[in-house]
Amino acid sequence: MNVTRKQFDWSETRPSAAVTEHISAITGREQTAFAPLYETIDPEALDSLIDSSDRSTPVSISFEYAGHSVTVRSDGELVVKAPSASIGR
Repeated sequence: MNVTRKQFDWSETRPSAAVTEHISAITGREQTAFAPLYETIDPEALDSLIDSSDRSTPVSISFEYAGHSVTVRSDGELVVKAPSASIGR
């Protein structure tokens, strides 16, 4: 499984935007090629939970989006695991 990690400053980049931008970048496909993020997770809730001013407790949210396993962490790390190649490809 191919895993990519990218560090973000949540005060400059919304976590929800980082997810779609990063998956677009690693797949080489336009963001419009994927279903809207809100069909998987509430973008406003994701942004609010991750970009909380209370950093005393680290937060990590994981979900599936566009066939990828995504983990967004309050420390700014975005981890995306690409799906394994299908058998027979």
